Amino acid sequence: MRSSVLVIALAWVALPLFGQSNDISVWVGSSHVGTTNESGTAVRFDRGDSVGASWNHFWSSRLSAELAVFALRHQGSVQIGGVNAFDIGHLRMLPVTATLQWHLGQFRRLDAHFGPGIAYVRSDDIHSSDLDTAGVGTVRVKSRIGWTVDGGLSYGITPHLGVGADARYIGYRPSSGPSNASLKLRLNPVIYSLGLRWRL
Repeated sequence: MRSSVLVIALAWVALPLFGQSNDISVWVGSSHVGTTNESGTAVRFDRGDSVGASWNHFWSSRLSAELAVFALRHQGSVQIGGVNAFDIGHLRMLPVTATLQWHLGQFRRLDAHFGPGIAYVRSDDIHSSDLDTAGVGTVRVKSRIGWTVDGGLSYGITPHLGVGADARYIGYRPSSGPSNASLKLRLNPVIYSLGLRWRL
């Protein structure tokens, strides 16, 4: 599955650069992931930080294709009865998204966009001293392919420089832990970003 995503991404970058223009953006912001409830306990992650970059190729004034990558980090805990029972360390994710976007109008000073796409989310393992004490140790979180939807606004300060606000949802519910005691985490990250855009 990983190789399939890599092939898609490389093919996208290798497409001839025809059309109106290309945008390169850098993003900073925050992210939110869901809480997983199971047998009276809850696996919860605090609001996290996000940084990212994107490349957007315009096929016309209203249609573009975007390739983006973000780095997310969340602090996690296991709760029992709404109270933190122990710390599970940081969850680090690297989502790569490819979306097809519809725009209000590329040459407008104020542009709105919206579009669906696919995502591949790579997650690091979870580990903490509390997990070691509980006899759990390192918890593997499976990387996998999901879907995404993205929307936002951008404002052109000059013909080549602009600012933007963006929100994207990623459908991502990975399995975690050993195969004989696997838990499906209902993460589904939502990323909120502010960014700078350069038009080439």
